[in-house]
Amino acid sequence: MSGFLPYILLVMLPSIAITGWAAWRVRSTYARWSKVDSGIDLTAFDFARRLLDRQGLTDVQIEPIPGQLTDNYDPRNKVLHVSSAVAGPQQLGRTDVTDRSVGFPRGTGTLSVAAAAVIAHEVGHALQDRERDPWMLARQSIVPAVQLGSGFAPWLILGGLWFNLLGLAWVGLIAFGVAVAFTFLTLPVEIGASGKALAFVSSLGISGDGQVGARDVLKAAAWTYVAAALAALLTFLYYLTLIMGRRD
Repeated sequence: MSGFLPYILLVMLPSIAITGWAAWRVRSTYARWSKVDSGIDLTAFDFARRLLDRQGLTDVQIEPIPGQLTDNYDPRNKVLHVSSAVAGPQQLGRTDVTDRSVGFPRGTGTLSVAAAAVIAHEVGHALQDRERDPWMLARQSIVPAVQLGSGFAPWLILGGLWFNLLGLAWVGLIAFGVAVAFTFLTLPVEIGASGKALAFVSSLGISGDGQVGARDVLKAAAWTYVAAALAALLTFLYYLTLIMGRRD
């Protein structure tokens, strides 16, 4: 138990605090701005379709996905997923939008500032994919290694330490390091997509408090990735100290 205490104090508790704060911030920020009308009189799916088409991304499909803030862009299948929290449960039966009108009609508004920001962010990822953003390409290139190593790496490290096989522990640490690198490569990808999203929001005429709200939503979302990277780094450093300590 005494050997596990440093892990609790140095890794587990700080990681829970960092990721918990980031999760609270993104949810509270989204909840606040989801109640503010963007002035864009479109559903989430219609907005996504027209914003994609404006960027020449007519090949990207739009599909619903259940959950809260599970929105994502899949570069392998060229699909933008819109969550029920953003689209509303009444939209979940839709698979794509065929209306490709150019304009963004403005009226009473059916799209919140938060929803517009989230969708614009995912469209930013789709644009990064088309432009072959180097950070996105670098992140995608290590996905297979991350998927293979992230699940086994801690066991290799702990097994190597337990059986005094430091070579095995180092292999596990390298594999875990690839997963940590993935979390840090995610940061410029997410920041870049948010930058594109803010440009989209500005061009759509969302200004004043609406633009401030969109920026707040995007910043809050970015902090979740920063928190994940810091938590992964803490764990990596803890494993490293264990291995280095065993050498002495």
